[in-house]
Amino acid sequence: MLSPNRCLNCNEPLHGRAGKKFCDDQCRATYHNQHKRPYEEAIKRLNAQLRKNRTILKTLCPLGKATVRKEVLENMGFSFRHFSSLYGKPGKTYFLCYDYGYMPIVEQSSTSGEPVQKVLIIQQQEYMKDFDPWKFEL
Repeated sequence: MLSPNRCLNCNEPLHGRAGKKFCDDQCRATYHNQHKRPYEEAIKRLNAQLRKNRTILKTLCPLGKATVRKEVLENMGFSFRHFSSLYGKPGKTYFLCYDYGYMPIVEQSSTSGEPVQKVLIIQQQEYMKDFDPWKFEL
């Protein structure tokens, strides 16, 4: 058990004001990093994936609009399960990762006639920022 006048992180004696819990800023930061709530780690992982998704979309869409095969995004580590918001109008739903978005599409292969899963990538436009989900229709 830690003494009330010892650092909560390293157990070194504390000097200075009454009620002090840590000997220095490094011990305070280390202690709090080790005692984060589990949901904070989940949020950190989710934000990392959203940033990765956005980076991939931006890389593949340097001019504001592009179409690529679904597997290209998957091979780069894109997660279709994670997006930050939606934009839609009848028949079209865009899944946004911050300021870049995508819409799944299926096109027929010009050589085999088989369906090919692709993704239409767009950069968010000003009019998309006023999206109202109560006016959205599938």
